[in-house]
Amino acid sequence: MRRHPRMLTKVAMGVALAAAPLALAGSTASAAPLTINLCAVTGTATLTGSVTVPIWGFGIPATPGNCATATASLPGPLLSINQDDDVTINVTNALPAGHTLRFEVPGIAFNAGPVDAAAGATVTRTFSASAPGTYGYQSGGDAGRQAAMGLYGMLIVRSSTPGQAYGTPVTAYDVEAPLVLSAVDPAFNAAPDSYDMYAYTATYWLINGKAYPATAGITATSGQRVLLRYLNAGFDNSSMALLGMHGQVVARDARLLNDPFFANTETLPAGGTEDEIAVLPATAPPSSHGFPLYNRQLHLANGGQNTAPANQPVPAGGQLTFIHS
Repeated sequence: MRRHPRMLTKVAMGVALAAAPLALAGSTASAAPLTINLCAVTGTATLTGSVTVPIWGFGIPATPGNCATATASLPGPLLSINQDDDVTINVTNALPAGHTLRFEVPGIAFNAGPVDAAAGATVTRTFSASAPGTYGYQSGGDAGRQAAMGLYGMLIVRSSTPGQAYGTPVTAYDVEAPLVLSAVDPAFNAAPDSYDMYAYTATYWLINGKAYPATAGITATSGQRVLLRYLNAGFDNSSMALLGMHGQVVARDARLLNDPFFANTETLPAGGTEDEIAVLPATAPPSSHGFPLYNRQLHLANGGQNTAPANQPVPAGGQLTFIHS
C-alpha cells in the first residue's frame, strides 16, 4: 500500500443510502437566501463492527455557534442547496487549542472575506450557487491533517430542472446515491498532532464513512436511472467498478462533460468528484446481494487484514456495496 509524503488539500474534489449523512435542503425559490451552520468538533466514528477511531468532523449545532450541541460525523453532513441560492455558511472551530480551521469548497468562488477561524472562532463564507453539480467541502487546516482526521463532506448544488443533475436530459435520474470515498489510518487518528505523515498508511477504506459489511446498499428497480455522485475525499486515486452493469459518466469536478461516455470502471483522482448514471438492468445480478460496486484497486480489506484460516477466503471489507432491487 502506498505511503504518502504529503496530504493533498487543494484539488477540486453525494439520499438514497440509508447511512448517508443529514441533508440540509435549500428553498425551492429562485435566488433564495440560505444559511448553513456547521461546527468542527472532536468525536468518534465506528468504521465497521466494534472498530472505532477518534475523529475531527463537521456537525450541525442545535443553535448556531453552540458546538456543544453538534456531533462530529464521518463524512460531514450532506449539504444540499438549490441552483441560484444565495448561501451563507458559518463554520465554528471547536477543535483543540492551536488548530486553525480553513473552510474550502474547491470549484466554488466565495465572496471576499476571511477564510480562517482560530480555535473558538467562527468564519463566514458566502457565495451564489450559480452552477449545479457535486462538490466537496473540507478544512484545509494543519497542512491536510484536519481533512485526514475527517473534516470533509459533500455539497450538492441541485439543478433548477427537477430530476436532472445538470439540467440536461442526459443527466436525468430516478434514484440518487451520494458516495463519499475516504480512508483511515487508525494510528494517525490516535495521534494526529505528532504522527509522522511520511508513515501514513490507510488500512480502512470507506464509503460514506463505513467499511463493508457496514456499508449501506443502493435500492433501485429494473430500468431506473441511478445517479452515482462520487466524492473522493481520500488521498489515493480510487478506481470504482460496477460488476454486471455499466454507467455513463456525465460530469467531473462539477462540470458537465461535452462527450459523456460509458464505463464499468472509473478512476477518481484524490479530491475529485464525478457524476455517473447507471441503469439497473433486467438481467439477474452476479451476486445474491445485487450488482457489486467496489474498488477495483482491491481496497477491500479492513484493518490490513490479508489472511484467513486455512481453506477459507479472506473476508470482504473496504469500499464495497451493492445496487439491488
